[in-house]
Amino acid sequence: MLSSSDSVAASQGRGIFGVIVTFNPDLARFDEGAARVSAQVERLVVVDNGSHAASAIRARVEALGAVFIGLPENRGIAAAQNEGIRLAQREGAEAVLLMDQDTLLPADAVGHLSAAMRDLRDAGVRLGSVGCAYRDTHDGRIGASWRARGWRIVRQRPTSPASKQTEVDFVIASGSLLPLDTLRAVGLMDEPLFIDLVDLEWGFRAAAKGYRHFQTDACVMDHTLGAGRIQVGSRSISLHAPVRNYYWIRNALILARRGYVQSAWRLYFVSRVVPYIAIYTLRGNRRLTRLKLMLRGALDGLRGRGGACP
Repeated sequence: MLSSSDSVAASQGRGIFGVIVTFNPDLARFDEGAARVSAQVERLVVVDNGSHAASAIRARVEALGAVFIGLPENRGIAAAQNEGIRLAQREGAEAVLLMDQDTLLPADAVGHLSAAMRDLRDAGVRLGSVGCAYRDTHDGRIGASWRARGWRIVRQRPTSPASKQTEVDFVIASGSLLPLDTLRAVGLMDEPLFIDLVDLEWGFRAAAKGYRHFQTDACVMDHTLGAGRIQVGSRSISLHAPVRNYYWIRNALILARRGYVQSAWRLYFVSRVVPYIAIYTLRGNRRLTRLKLMLRGALDGLRGRGGACP
């Protein structure tokens, strides 16, 4: 029998499908994250990108009464998200909640997001997405949101009072609520990007069609960025696996060539390539591997080559 709090969460999540993408997750953390999402949405869909422990993930998902979609190989986060979105479309969902495998939502997250979605749309906003603020599990800091101002990119910290929605240029995919009618108008995630900047690209594409994005700071989730942090001067920077450096460089250059991306962001992507390569070559681990991958990423980005890293 559902508790009263579970019943409230379920009613707030009616019409919302959760979509979690997995790839070799930490199973204990995945169990907790999936259970939290499942309790808040009408239906949970887990799309696995060819994990080694796919059978164990399937068993956990089915024990929750959720839907498991197993892909035979890693097709990238964009393709996996699209699988879940298509299922939600076929089954008549109102919106999808996108989630990473290692994000932990607070118990009232979907309630805050769905209320923000309704309030914004009732106010006449053409809503692209609404997302949670996030706390990085590595350092406990609340992540900034981003907005182009003229030719500058401005970092925005969570607002006060916390219930206010802050307009942003995009929301990170994990913990984001996207209306299905918006997805039909804008299109699905860009699969050739594979991973990294997929959420930014969709946000920019939606904005170019007149849709707006918001972050509700009343909802703060625990989100893991990368495998750790490295200190560069006064800044703390996420350290990912070397192949992710390839994807960031490549996709940044791909997005810099797209006309619907705001000029400030195109300039940002181009201007960050050289410092990005320098930082991860000098301060990251496996430096030679990272350098080779980043140079290959730059070449593929200039060529406009998408897909998986060769």
